[in-house]
Amino acid sequence: MSRLSKYSIGGALVAALALGAVAAKLRSASTFVVEASVENFRDAPKGTKLGTLLAGTEIESIGEEGQWVRFRVEGWVWGPSLEGYVSEEERDESKEEPIPPLQDERPRIKELVNDRYGVFYGVGLDEDIGRLWLRFRVRDIEREAWERRAYAVQRGAAEVLQGRVEFSEIRIETNRPDGSGEVGQYIAATAAADLARAGDDWEVWRQHTRFSIDGGETWEEAE
Repeated sequence: MSRLSKYSIGGALVAALALGAVAAKLRSASTFVVEASVENFRDAPKGTKLGTLLAGTEIESIGEEGQWVRFRVEGWVWGPSLEGYVSEEERDESKEEPIPPLQDERPRIKELVNDRYGVFYGVGLDEDIGRLWLRFRVRDIEREAWERRAYAVQRGAAEVLQGRVEFSEIRIETNRPDGSGEVGQYIAATAAADLARAGDDWEVWRQHTRFSIDGGETWEEAE
């Protein structure tokens, strides 16, 4: 190997070592170790205390203000102790779980009620007995108007859920027609098959619907 080549290689090694030393110096200049047994850290210089750092904790400086050092520290904390924490497994499961059809169609049913018939309170399905229930509040209407409204909402909800949610009975639950009382006091309950047979004939629907004015304690048949 020529003398020139040896000098070139040697110069390159010296330069590399020098650069490494400079880099190491820069890293060490931005890294500190807590010496006190316990040191508070705050949200700003002389600000609110956020927590403490124990002796030996290594921090990375990312800024300074006077004698205050803004820092970054890497560590771990127990997830379940954090508000709003959801584990990675739970996040994966929630992504995989499909949205139930009734929940998916809830906005359409809510819009159906709020647009014309009252103030939507909720919709649900008792799967064990196949009962679909829908609750809303009405304001000062006659009994017949209430019945027609219950009929219209039953038909509208059945149309929205057709082919997506199976049920054997549909219930409309409201407060009293005059606007008083609690939602759930007045009930109109119709078998799904009877609702389908009635079509757009309110009189036929009424003949096959049970009514309660006391939250289901007692029932009256249509006259």
